[in-house]
Amino acid sequence: QLARLRPVLKLFRNKSRAPQLVSASRYLGPIRRQVRMSRHSAPPAPWRTSGVFAVPGLEAIGFDRSGELLLVVSQEGRGVIDCVSGEKVARKHGDTGAHQPPHLLQAQGIGPLDGATVAMSGRHGGGLPRVTHDGWSLEVVTLEWPTQDVLLVPPGLSLFATDEDGPARFTRIESDPDLQACGFSYTGRSLVVATATDLVIYHRD
Repeated sequence: QLARLRPVLKLFRNKSRAPQLVSASRYLGPIRRQVRMSRHSAPPAPWRTSGVFAVPGLEAIGFDRSGELLLVVSQEGRGVIDCVSGEKVARKHGDTGAHQPPHLLQAQGIGPLDGATVAMSGRHGGGLPRVTHDGWSLEVVTLEWPTQDVLLVPPGLSLFATDEDGPARFTRIESDPDLQACGFSYTGRSLVVATATDLVIYHRD
């Protein structure tokens, strides 16, 4: 009896969900089209590019909780970057002890972060802040897998209130199939985007 009813129940469920799926398609359609049409560009003012680095084998990044220092872990070792100036302030090559066990998503700091345990975000997981205290936000969307688009949304606006005929409410700052991590510093003054081979840092005063 139950086996005979399953196809009928499945058909009923699909029909009941159909209006919801149509509604979602109409709702998300303008967002998809605007993302596809938008050009890749640097963030708007007050953001400025602080540094662009080639980091082969990049594994994870993590911010100091109280400032703009960024710990970078790669297959070659660890480094610390000052996101205000874009300068490398510490480097340790061939460091096999960079990570604590990967599932802990932490790494030991070096240089000005020596003695600190830094929460990391990268290919093993983790996360950086996606919203600042004054309303800037990041959205990561995937329209053409595996490429991921990183969208910067200004304060007071929402990606999900996009009007197909209006101006874009975001800046498409990255598109890459090997996105490792992206997010803000805990102060909200720095923004980083890391792929498997590159690191881009933006900062605002």
